[in-house]
Formats: sequence, C-alpha cells, structure tokens
Amino acid sequence: MKDRLSAVLETGFSNQNLIVVSNREPYIHKNTRDGIVVDRPAGGLTSALDDVLQSVGGTWIAWGSGSADRQSVDEHDRLSIPPENPAYQLKRVWLNPSAVENYYHGYSNQVLWPLCHMTLDRVYYRNKFWEDYNQVNKIFSRAVEEEIHDPSLIWIHDYHLCLLPRALRDKNLPAIITHFWHIPWPDWGVFRICPQAPEILEGMLGNDLIGFQVPVFVKNFLDCVREGLGAEVDYQQGTVRYRGHLTCLRAFSISVDFKKFNAMAGSPRTERLMDRIKKKYRIIGKMGVGIDRLEYTKALIKRLQSLQLFFERNEKWRNRFTFIQVAVPTRMREPYLSYKQTVEELIVKINRKFGNPDWQPIIYLDTKIDHPDLVAYYRMADLAIISSVYDGMNLVAKEYAAAQVDEKGVLILSELTGAAEELDGAILVNPYNVEDFSEQIKKALIMPEKERKGRMTALRKHVEENDIYRWIFDIVGEMLHLSKMRSKTHRNVFEHWDCIEKEIRGRPVFLFLDYDGTLTPIVSSPEKAVLSAAMRSRLNRLKKMVFLTVISGRSLKDIRKKVGVEGILYAGNHGAELGDESEAAGMPEWNYDRPMLEEYLGRLREATTYIPGIFIEDKMITASIHFRQVPIPYLGKLFNLIFNLAKDYDRFFALRSGKKVFEIRPLQAPDKGAAVSLILKKLGRGKLPVYIGDDMTDEDAFQALKDKGISISIGKSLNADYYLSSQAEMGELLNRLEAAAASG
Repeated sequence: MKDRLSAVLETGFSNQNLIVVSNREPYIHKNTRDGIVVDRPAGGLTSALDDVLQSVGGTWIAWGSGSADRQSVDEHDRLSIPPENPAYQLKRVWLNPSAVENYYHGYSNQVLWPLCHMTLDRVYYRNKFWEDYNQVNKIFSRAVEEEIHDPSLIWIHDYHLCLLPRALRDKNLPAIITHFWHIPWPDWGVFRICPQAPEILEGMLGNDLIGFQVPVFVKNFLDCVREGLGAEVDYQQGTVRYRGHLTCLRAFSISVDFKKFNAMAGSPRTERLMDRIKKKYRIIGKMGVGIDRLEYTKALIKRLQSLQLFFERNEKWRNRFTFIQVAVPTRMREPYLSYKQTVEELIVKINRKFGNPDWQPIIYLDTKIDHPDLVAYYRMADLAIISSVYDGMNLVAKEYAAAQVDEKGVLILSELTGAAEELDGAILVNPYNVEDFSEQIKKALIMPEKERKGRMTALRKHVEENDIYRWIFDIVGEMLHLSKMRSKTHRNVFEHWDCIEKEIRGRPVFLFLDYDGTLTPIVSSPEKAVLSAAMRSRLNRLKKMVFLTVISGRSLKDIRKKVGVEGILYAGNHGAELGDESEAAGMPEWNYDRPMLEEYLGRLREATTYIPGIFIEDKMITASIHFRQVPIPYLGKLFNLIFNLAKDYDRFFALRSGKKVFEIRPLQAPDKGAAVSLILKKLGRGKLPVYIGDDMTDEDAFQALKDKGISISIGKSLNADYYLSSQAEMGELLNRLEAAAASG
C-alpha cells in the first residue's frame, strides 16, 4: 500500500501544494544543557504524515510549543525539515500562555473533549474559553492564508480547529479544504448542549471533505447539521449543502504502520527486553497488558474493578496471572489529577488484598514508554485490555495486533470503540458490565491455542491490509478527486456533453458498463441489486447501435442472469470470465485451474460444516467466504481453518479480506484494466471505447483508456475523464449516448 500511495502522491501533487494543519507539530526544538535538541513525537500519524510531506513537499502549520522553537525559525516563522534532509516547510504559530490555557486546556479539553466522548458531567464551560478558542482559530487562519500562493490541498486535523474551515472558505482561497475528526462525533441529543453548537457546525461546513473514523459518526454529524442548522442533507450520498456550499462526509478508519510494529516486535532486541521485563517484575505464568493515557475516557477504573472481581472469583489464577498497566500521564491538572489518584488507590487496594511478597496482581507504570520498548510488552502479553467508554478508534488495539508476531495473544476490546467495528477476532466487552467483563478475562486466559491463533491471525491480517498508509491513500485520493472535479481536468458529463457528442458522432462505439453502482444503485446486499425494467429496455436499444459489454466482479453466470440482455458481451470476475452467444466467438479466455479451486472449496466446505452462518460463494474462477452471520465464539476456529488451508494453495490463489468476507482469487487473475485492454485488442479495432463505472475496481479501466477513449465515473475518481454526480443520472446519460450513436 505504501508503494501505491507513493505513486498517487507522485502524480497527484505535480501542480498542487499540500498544507497540513494541526495543533501539535511534527518536530519540536527544546533547550537543554547540551544546547538545542530536536524532538520528534513518536505517534504513527505524525510519522506517516511526515512521510507524505517528505514525498510531495508542502507546509505543515502547527503551534510552536517547544522552548527553543522561536530560536529555530526564520523571520517568517518557518524552517525546513527534517533537519538532516530538508523536504518541506514547518510554519509555527505562537500562542501566549492565556490562549493556551483557554483554547487548549479550556474549550478543547473541557468542553469539546468530554462532550464528544459523552462524559457530560465533565463538561465545564467558561466564556473566556470560547473567546480564546475563536481567536486562536483566526491566528491559524492567517497563517494558512499566508502559505497559499498556488492551488492547494489543505488538510486540517481534529477538534482544536473547528472554526478554521469556515474562516478559510470565506476568503475564497484556491484550495480544497479537508478536515479529519479523530475523536467521536456524538448524536444531536448530546451535541445540542454545546453552547456554541451552531458556530461549531457552521465552521465545520466550510470544509469540502470531512473524514470521521466510522460510519456512525458520519450519520451523527448529518443529523446535527440537519437539526441544528436546517442544512440540506443527503444521507445516501453523505453530503451536506449549506449556504451554497457542498460538503462531503466519509468514514476513514485510521490505523498504524503494521510493518514497523511487526519488525520491531520480531527483533532480537525485543526478545532480550522481554526477558528483562519478566525478571524485573517476577512474572510467572500468563501476563496481560493495558496501555493507555491516564485519562477518564479509557475507563481504567472499570478495568480494574473487573480485574478485582476476576481475582476474587478465580483464586487459582493468583500467582499465575499478572496484569501490567502502563498509564501515561496526560494533562496533569483537574480532573485528571483526581482521576489519577483514584486509579492508583484502587491498584493499591487490589494488590494488598490479593498480592503477596513474591507476586503482585497489578504492576503499575505511570510513565511514557516509547514504541521500541512498548512492543516488548505487546508481544509478551497473553491478553490486552482496552476498556474505553467511548473512543474514535483506539490505535492501541491495532498496535497490539501488529506486534503479536507469535500470534498467541487475545484482544479484549470495548464495544464502544471505533476499532470494535473493524477488528473481527477480538473479544468484545461492555466496560460498564463488570460481571461479564471479568468473565471475558477468564475466557481469554483459558482459550484454546488454536482459537487464540485464529483470532489473532485475523486481526493481524486486517491491520496489515488496512494500515496507516491505506488510510492516507483513501483520504488523499478523495481530496484529489474533489480537486479534479473542481478543475478542468475532471468535468461533469452533462456540462461538457457537446465535446463527448462530437467524439462519438460518426464513430462506432464500444461501450463498457459496470453493474453494481452503475446500472443499479448501491444496495445493502448483492442479491438486492436488481436491474430495473427501464434500464433493461435501454440496454436492448443500445445494443443495436453500439458494441455493448457489461463487466462486473460478479461471476459470469450471475451477471448474465442479473442483466438478462442477449447478444452482448459479458465479462465476469472483473474480466476473468468472458462469453456470449455470438460476439465473443474466438475471444481468448484466461486459463485457470478450475479443478484446483473445486478441490480447495471442497476441503473448505468439509472443514467448516460445523460452523453456523458461513456462506461459501463459488464464482467459478474466484470464490468468496462470507462470515457476517458466524457467531463470535466460532470466529477463531473459522479463521484458523481458513488461513491454514490457504497455505496449501498459496502458489495458485491469493486470499484477500474485506468487510466480513474473504475472497479467494487466482494469482494471475486480471483486473478490469487488463481485461478491457485485451477485449479491445481482439474486438475493438476502429471503435471508440467508452467506459462507465463507479468504484476502485474501475480505476484500472479508466487508467487503461487514458488518451484512447472516454471514461466516466459515478462520483469520485482519480483517472476518469468525466463524472456523473450520482447513479440516478445513468438513465439520462444512456439516453444521450443512444441518441448520439443513432445520429452518427
């Protein structure tokens, strides 16, 4: 994914300036006894965004909080970074102590933070908080404006800068403005108590794109702007129209650098550190770990209460199970100081009640541990507990999975985290249900090895395939799409129909149509995607005037049945299957080992006969394993079976994971771009190719037709020549294509 991201960055930013805006900076200069030193925050997000800016150049704007920050910038408050190999600019803004107190510690962390985490009894509002929050957002706005000289992509981060998007929008800058909201967004019933709810919402709607962690936060925001502002909301498209401006909302689940954590965890250094940790804390038997900021939303007290009940009810685990709690101090002022005291008093109570001179049930470390050392705790832990009462995502869950190179650990995860929506294989708990919570700790400790391994293998595979670079790839792709739609390089079909009609007139047309999301709307499940009678009638008319192909990820048999139009070419499995009654005669087909796939699926079905809810879909060349309906207790066994069996066929097939599905795909299977190129080579001589599609699988086809034909996307695209605003416009487009072809 990192390579794919690099390719997009290389082509997408050739004529655009990237500006990242955040409260915290990627490099901090500090005065020490040995002079000025440069500190680099260890966060995965900071590191990944630093990689992006080093690739494309640009500017990062942030609050200069370091003791030597002012000494390190030029007269324009800028410096080139990284220090050892300058690639982009860091521009610092300056805040006086009062502004920091009221904007950061006040409004950001005593109003917005508890509000969005639905801990409403902790919301504390003062007028001066809002006044300075407003002023600081204006300071950031001026700093951004100074950096925009060319078309720019502005990427704002988090809840500290809610008012910045509207301030920038009102200046009519040549920029696409994007905001990623890292924490939860509450529903309207909660958000409405914010004293400045309308101002916050209006500020956010200055963005062209807002990213949230999971879909429920997107819906919550849509509800808020509908109820709070009376904005025009489209839930299906995820858009808001307000004061003449359109804002798109999307869910982008943030992640970690899997390869980095995996490599660190597997290093000899980590193995040596694990031995030292065991000796230092006299750990015998199994070990659990919790890694958290010392912060009330992490529900450390509920976690400790569950551990207390566990040790009370399971005497045999005393002396045989040790839990290490790493609690990193944060915002050391009220209410955090009181919370810290309560946590520490409870740990002392548990250790006095159950411990002895040779063993303590809870080892408490109230210090920051950097990732190179932290991975040792992750790797050696037989279980990790995340008990947040509400979390946008929680990257500790993903870090733990990435560091579990031995695949022996079990993740106990609060169902109130964004990560719970993604991480199949975790044991989900309600942190408020202390009785059940304690039982799940026991379950994790006695879980059979095969189930533990199966669950962890699934977790690691998901994190590996959906790493931090995939997150950046998706967001940057959406930003570039919006930029392209605004520019002349990506044009609305109907606004530029004269140009398209001119190309079509007098030429035979080879028309490629995707199915799901193109000929039919996107629906909740594939079987519900039914072609309308009106659309089928259009296709029957079109086939008389153009060479018509329907290309889909569905099997050839399925797509033929769904479309039901005779005398056209069908390409199933993204073009791996080709065929029809007449036009496909002589068309070569890719050769696959069908008997091998049948053997593979036969063994898979036999091995999973006892697992309820599993559905194995044979698409002749590929296959899908659907496990949405599989009960959680069976998931570990299922994943273990799937991954072990996949190893026997990895010379022939790749196993790819999706949302509640695994796909078995031949290694040499073509994408739609390769399929379209071969079809045109054999059947398209002298014809003008026109391709219409709606998702990432169609991007390969759009790319293959560059400067060779006409490509049209429904919604976002990085490579299409033109776009439709929605699938609902497909009928009008096909009517126009029919008329243009008929007139030629």
